[in-house]
Amino acid sequence: MYDTIASTNIQWENYMRKIKKMHLLLSILLLFLQGCSGNALTASDMQGTKTFYQVVDNYKSDKYTEAELKKIIENDSFMNNLQSFNTELNSTDIVDFYDMKYQTVDFIGKWDKPKDLANGYGHKDLTDQEITINGKNEYVTPVNALILNKKTMEKLGLDYLSEQDFIYNGEFPIVLGSGFKKYYNIGDTIPIAYLSENFKGKVVGFYDKDLVFDKWFYCNSYSTIIVPYMDNLESKDDYEDRETFFYTYNLFKNLGYVYFPNTVDYEKNKDAVEELAQKYNLDYTVLRGY
Repeated sequence: MYDTIASTNIQWENYMRKIKKMHLLLSILLLFLQGCSGNALTASDMQGTKTFYQVVDNYKSDKYTEAELKKIIENDSFMNNLQSFNTELNSTDIVDFYDMKYQTVDFIGKWDKPKDLANGYGHKDLTDQEITINGKNEYVTPVNALILNKKTMEKLGLDYLSEQDFIYNGEFPIVLGSGFKKYYNIGDTIPIAYLSENFKGKVVGFYDKDLVFDKWFYCNSYSTIIVPYMDNLESKDDYEDRETFFYTYNLFKNLGYVYFPNTVDYEKNKDAVEELAQKYNLDYTVLRGY
């Protein structure tokens, strides 16, 4: 199912443009991670039986009618509630929240690199898909990406991104996997599409050790890039659809992971997340497993 990551993202974003928020909360699923190979890096606090469980929304068509979803999403307080929920998830001591998500970023332009650097390799050829961005037809190729905020990077003991990389200043910092070294240098710019919006990506580094979080959650340092959740994205003045971008962005930020070392703690953590979400009139829970 790895090939569904990019195709789901593109279909999701196109779908969102058509319906303008109505089903933005539908079908945001757990994204699948590619396996690692050699040089595994395990952070000091990520060993043994410790496990990550994903936070997910409950806004599904089998629970809410289309009219109910529309009412929820179009409520004036909905966006602020999403942001407040994320802020508290990142600051509370009740659960150990990791603000990170495995998704894809589209590289714009004809793909001239090995296909095993693209999402879907071994399952489906997703290189050179034709889409419309800002009214222009473009070729895009999805690349696997781990996106995380500054606090999560520090908790994981990683140092690939600087403090300034988490503040948008007109460029989208990218740490490339080792498979890209032959094709890019630090400082190079890469036109990218993230959530169907154009950005100027900038290579700020490379990494060559797989990131291992637990038995099921790990990512491949050969083909996976690392990008930051950034503050100040509001300063970008050329969004094609600003409203849809920020709805999607804020929804995705809440689909991080809760970490706890023992599966017997599942109910306690699930209840804590659900109660916190209810505080902001939101409907979120924690998945039981992978």
